[in-house]
Amino acid sequence: MNRTWSRLGGQLGLLCIGVGFLMIGLAWNGAAGIDFVSGQIPYLLSGGAMGLGLIGVGVGLVVVQNSRRDRALVEAQLKELSTAVARLANAVAGGSGAINGQGAAATSDAETVVLGRGSYHRPDCRLVQGKDLPTSTPAAAAAEGLSPCRICDPPVADAAAVDDLEAYVPPR
Repeated sequence: MNRTWSRLGGQLGLLCIGVGFLMIGLAWNGAAGIDFVSGQIPYLLSGGAMGLGLIGVGVGLVVVQNSRRDRALVEAQLKELSTAVARLANAVAGGSGAINGQGAAATSDAETVVLGRGSYHRPDCRLVQGKDLPTSTPAAAAAEGLSPCRICDPPVADAAAVDDLEAYVPPR
């Protein structure tokens, strides 16, 4: 429903532009049928002014609709970029071997998971075979909000490791 209303602005703008040109044409036709200038002025003022007004409103609606569409595209790309940066930061923080100065053991291949869109997987999971996806730790994947894969059943991080990773702020 919301999608229909959002597209209506551009269509309504095009309709206003069309009606505006039609009113200008009717005003011109009405003024052309009268021989004296004082009789032509009411046609030109009412039809011409109304037509120009409708064209202006229509152009405004089309411009607003296009800017809304462009903003939605930029927001979607920004969200995707933000997710990619967060994944990279979690992978770097999770793979460094120490979180908050604690001497955590370095991650081994058994603790490495592959990050998908909504879940994380074992490196040998058939759902991620042949795809170039980032890897991380189970704690970093859980901190990002990803759930474990239901097919390959990767290792699940404990809540304390996830809390430590969420609180970690990398040095600049």
